[in-house]
Amino acid sequence: MAQPDDPTATDRTEIEALIARLEAGTLNESDTRLISRLLRLLVKLISIVEQKNSSISRLKRLLFGPGSDTRSPAASTHEEKKQDAADDPSSPSASTEKSSDSTLPLKRKGHGRLSSAAYTGALVVPCTDPTLKLGDSCPDKLCTGHLYDTQAPAILVRLTGQPLVGATRFEQEVLRCSACQTRFTAPLPEGVPPEKYDATADVAIALAKYQAGLPFHRLARVQESFGVPLPESVQFARCEAVADAALPIFLHLRNLAAQAELLHADDTRVKILECLKENKHLAEGERRGLQTTGIVACVDGRQIALYQSGRRHAGENIDELLRYRASHLPPPKQMGDALCSNWSREFETIICKCLAHARRQFVEIEVAFPAECARVAQ
Repeated sequence: MAQPDDPTATDRTEIEALIARLEAGTLNESDTRLISRLLRLLVKLISIVEQKNSSISRLKRLLFGPGSDTRSPAASTHEEKKQDAADDPSSPSASTEKSSDSTLPLKRKGHGRLSSAAYTGALVVPCTDPTLKLGDSCPDKLCTGHLYDTQAPAILVRLTGQPLVGATRFEQEVLRCSACQTRFTAPLPEGVPPEKYDATADVAIALAKYQAGLPFHRLARVQESFGVPLPESVQFARCEAVADAALPIFLHLRNLAAQAELLHADDTRVKILECLKENKHLAEGERRGLQTTGIVACVDGRQIALYQSGRRHAGENIDELLRYRASHLPPPKQMGDALCSNWSREFETIICKCLAHARRQFVEIEVAFPAECARVAQ
């Protein structure tokens, strides 16, 4: 139970009653203790703000998570003046803005439907009239004209359900000689290789798992419901085949990225089930954290994105990448936040620390200190 002097023990009804007695000039001895508690509550709130080195907006961020880095309109004096001018019809700037806005074309509202051109993956089936052909006379008996191709077909896009990975069953006729018992199997259609898994099927499985985040088990159940079974073990094997095929491309991109003029790197948390199992058997003090390092390398005006998941931090993955850098090249620029684990320890880099995190703090207090924060937050 809260003690009488507890600064948090005062409720709203007590405060309202105190205000009424204060206005009526009828304060009593108990009001002294009540006022004392209210003042201690105020001191406690001020202390919390001071200890956190924070404003109310920062306390809200601590409670509800980070928000946007967008500047508050109330903190921007320029925006306020611009709005005031717009509200004043006699203002010359307002008339100028209105005249310029009037020349802008109004954007036509969309109808919410996608154009047929958006369905680039749709199978195209040409349809011709079974009774009419190019050059025929017009079917209207009173017309003497002839039919020509408008080159503008009427289009119907029909959507059907299907499994992510489809299947085609080829039934090859098998003939056998009655005398020598030799079997003769009909060939597959031209262009159909005698392989069960097409490259497109392998890619679809890999994209479902690693781009869409669809678990093997869930995809297996969906495939089974469509009558095209695809067990989890098969999916893993096909993804491994895709990884083996793409490995030379990855190695080439890694070598190109190592020669970059500018590198961006940062970590984000990741869960790797196998590593989580290993964590249970690691000795005390051994590293258990898991993260994915995203590296963006700027090379000759192009960007190469590399991802590395495991126990290593961004700085260690940068070190691994720079081992493939040509020795005659100058040190690359490295962009990242100020976290020490983001920086290379084995190779020299030109450190360019990101200011976005620092700017966010100034944006949060710009309402209270607009002039002091304007230079940083704008």
